[in-house]
Amino acid sequence: MEIFTAEQQQQLLMVKGINRLTRNELAKEIGVSLPTMSKLINTPTPMAVQSSIYQRLEDWLNTNVTAKQD
Repeated sequence: MEIFTAEQQQQLLMVKGINRLTRNELAKEIGVSLPTMSKLINTPTPMAVQSSIYQRLEDWLNTNVTAKQD
C-alpha cells in the first residue's frame, strides 16, 4: 500500500480540468476503474491505495503535470 496525498489529488484534478477530461476518460487514461477514480477524486486525503494503482497514478501525473509546466 502507498499513500495518495492531497497534493497528488490536487494535481490530478488540475490536469483533469485543464484537459476537460471526464472521470471515465481519466480512469481509462490512467488504467483504473471508474469507481476507483471516483474514490481518488472524492475521498479526503491522505488515503492508502494499492501499490499498482499508486504507480500508475504517479507515472501519469509525472508525464502530464511536467508537460503542462513546460
